[in-house]
Amino acid sequence: MHFSGFELPNGFVNHGPMACEALAALGCDDDIDSWARRFAATSGNAVDPVAPSAFDWSEALGDYERLPEWIGYFDARIAGVGWPAVVEEWVPRLFPGLAVVLFHGEIRVAHAVRAVHVSDTVPRRHELARSLAYWAARFRPGEPQGGDPAGNTTGQVLDVAIESARRYLARPDIFSLHGVTSAMALEMLAPHLSDDAMASGLAQLRADHAALYKGSYTGTTVSSVELDTADLIGAAAASGDPHQVKLVEACRRGSRATGDPAFAAAAGTVTGLI
Repeated sequence: MHFSGFELPNGFVNHGPMACEALAALGCDDDIDSWARRFAATSGNAVDPVAPSAFDWSEALGDYERLPEWIGYFDARIAGVGWPAVVEEWVPRLFPGLAVVLFHGEIRVAHAVRAVHVSDTVPRRHELARSLAYWAARFRPGEPQGGDPAGNTTGQVLDVAIESARRYLARPDIFSLHGVTSAMALEMLAPHLSDDAMASGLAQLRADHAALYKGSYTGTTVSSVELDTADLIGAAAASGDPHQVKLVEACRRGSRATGDPAFAAAAGTVTGLI
């Protein structure tokens, strides 16, 4: 994936790194190589890091032309203080831009954090640096936050994900899909952030979701769903569609954490099994 670009020739985000990590989380190891090669071949030119001699991050924030410098900056920071410290410092700093490029800065960072947490290797640290760099280079402030949430922030993030899954069932389009995956990306980041940082992320998530849905439709209530998890995973992996893989993986985590049937229903909908 380091040989692939960040955005496809049509301007869409390169989902390859996120999809391959999600395939790994789903146990689809045999599918990863072909997926990675396909995305590397179709996602444009790679972006090589540049080690900046003097780097004022506040000036470079949101400047996509400085993406190579951002990658070099994060490579150096991770090498210097370790990836957990960089995540703890930078993810809250980037939370005001949570919704940028339809939440894909945050989502890619979350997948990279989980990957390097599972196995701390040089390529995975570099993927985290690239993910943070992309989020920082595309940074734009989102919606103003409301009040600071109190209590169990991770539980409240899961509540947002449940509501997003119900909204996806009511209108299964690409925007509603990312409502689910953005919430479940924040859930992935929770073990690596302070309570205050999670409260900030949750407040931003709620504000950006309110703008995403704009009160135009309500979610669908789900009573029960009978679907085989292996069938869901197999259908997503066979589809070649990164959105199917990412949503099925996110919904599996959501279902395990809450037991809410909206997750299984959303996974069944995106794969066509429902």
